[in-house]
Amino acid sequence: MSKNEEMTDKIAMRIIQSMAHNRNNFKNKVGEYIGGALIEFYKAQLATKNGQFKYVSHWMSEVDSLLKRSLFVLMKHPIRGFKNRRKAVEEMINYLKSKDKSYRRGAEHIIKKDFGLTNLKSNIDDTDTHAFWEVVYDVIDNALTDEE
Repeated sequence: MSKNEEMTDKIAMRIIQSMAHNRNNFKNKVGEYIGGALIEFYKAQLATKNGQFKYVSHWMSEVDSLLKRSLFVLMKHPIRGFKNRRKAVEEMINYLKSKDKSYRRGAEHIIKKDFGLTNLKSNIDDTDTHAFWEVVYDVIDNALTDEE
């Protein structure tokens, strides 16, 4: 390797390190993507269960975009100051799970407002929640398979 190539590699590594997420920023991004996907998923589930199909495909495409693209890419993004991505993600997931009732209420409020409903015939249940988290864990596992 020539002196110029060595210098170029060092500069490239410095740039990558400066762009890398620290643990706190990484967890915040994880929360943003998963939390955003959760509310969109709940809206789609509620709308479907209550016979309102107008925006369901849009909301589900948002879920796919947030999880299968944004979260996946985040899991591959350079990090600094910590090594265990899975542990950091798990901490954020536990936090989001502790806020599940507020996500459910938020989705209910949006569906009622968007469709002019006073009551919902059916609500989010634990089966819906379980289905969402299966997708999340699948994305994380796929992204981290070659990392660990």
